[in-house]
Amino acid sequence: MGKVMDKEKGLKSLLFRRICNPSGRKRGFEIPTSIRPDYKSVRTLALMILLTSFSVFLMAQEPFRLSVQDCIEMALENNIELKNSQLEINKARATKNEARAEYFPTVSAQAVAFDALNPMLTFGIEDIDNAQLRQLLYTLYAEYGANMGIDKEYSFVQNGVMLNAMATEPVYAGGRIRNGNKLAKLGIDAAEIQAKVKEDEVCLQTETLYWQIVALQEKLATLDQLDRLLDTLDKDLSGAIEAGLAMPTDQFKLKVKQNESQLNRKKVTDGIALLKMALAQTIGTDWQTMTLTDTLGLETEPTAYYRQPNEAVSLRNESHLLDLSLQAEKLKKKMTLGEALPSLLVGGSTSYHTILENSKPNAMVFAVLQVPITDWHKTSFKLKKHDLDAEMAENTRRDLTEKMEMQTNQAWFNLEQSWLRITMAQTALNDAEANLKITQDYYEAGLVALSDVLEAQTMLKKSRDELTDSRVEYRINLVTYRQLTKD
Repeated sequence: MGKVMDKEKGLKSLLFRRICNPSGRKRGFEIPTSIRPDYKSVRTLALMILLTSFSVFLMAQEPFRLSVQDCIEMALENNIELKNSQLEINKARATKNEARAEYFPTVSAQAVAFDALNPMLTFGIEDIDNAQLRQLLYTLYAEYGANMGIDKEYSFVQNGVMLNAMATEPVYAGGRIRNGNKLAKLGIDAAEIQAKVKEDEVCLQTETLYWQIVALQEKLATLDQLDRLLDTLDKDLSGAIEAGLAMPTDQFKLKVKQNESQLNRKKVTDGIALLKMALAQTIGTDWQTMTLTDTLGLETEPTAYYRQPNEAVSLRNESHLLDLSLQAEKLKKKMTLGEALPSLLVGGSTSYHTILENSKPNAMVFAVLQVPITDWHKTSFKLKKHDLDAEMAENTRRDLTEKMEMQTNQAWFNLEQSWLRITMAQTALNDAEANLKITQDYYEAGLVALSDVLEAQTMLKKSRDELTDSRVEYRINLVTYRQLTKD
């Protein structure tokens, strides 16, 4: 055992020396071959560990590339509000199962065991009210009681066990069980439709955030192009000032424009960060590694997406929810009516106890018919309330249907306006680009001042930002309209 430990200590010492001197030799010492480790394998293993760690580091730093469809799918999978909607559906299904259980018999069992300090019931000669009979029994007890083993007093119910089991089955309950199950089924339908409404909201929110980020990225690219133009002007202006062809005040104007561009860049980058945070919270990911891949492509004219408002509203989930609300009020009225109708219940029970001597098991069947008599007056007012609730639900459905039609028309108008805005912004951009080119040519020829070039660049930036905003607005309005029309 000592030799093994000495060998291990020697190996550790040699490994330390190997680290200090990779050649394995120090002051003429050479590691014996019998205990020399396989340094080639060690180096290979260390290299593999290093490469694996570096790969993990690169994967952690690699941007998470997301298209708008990727974001929608992640939002539908990870969004907290949608998860809660699914839980609401599960709750409604549990309520339905609870209501369905009313169709089945109710079975209960009871067991009681007791042991009292004193008997609950005692009876003897002293308890007889008739004096003559009591005296006669005393005489008989005195002569024969002791010989026959008869006591003058007996006690009952001091300890024992009672067992009972009962099963009941409702035969008729005024339709409350059947209507209660229908009402629970409506609850499931309403929860599922509400989940679809929430899905539409989350999808719209996700696309809105996505395209808003894309718009700011487009504006950032515009600022990059503007900065390159300003840098070119700065170089040209420096040479012109040295040659006496430009005034030093032009340098000041250019510096002001560069500072303005720097401030705008800060605002845009901060806006991108905040919107990415909101998008990441919606889809359930890290915003710092998020990279959006979709760009603003060419839009199509909205005419192909038009739908009649009344037809579109009839297909909306909100319309189905209003229909379910009216159906629920009618079922609630039937439930209230069932409370005033007769109910029939049948059942059976069995029992056994050891309280009295010679106790025997017993069983019975029974039927219970209950007819409410005085509840009709109160029930009539409850039914009147349900009639009013149903009328209110019908009025609400009609009012909201009209408002949804107006909402659909408004969404279509917004879509048409954003399309018109795109065409106008594109024309303005073409004019701004042509104006900047002409102004730059005039400036190089000495025909216009630097301020004219800076103004032309500002007009170009505004035109590009306007086109970007109008295209993003069109995409968001298109998504909104297609959701409202279920296209």
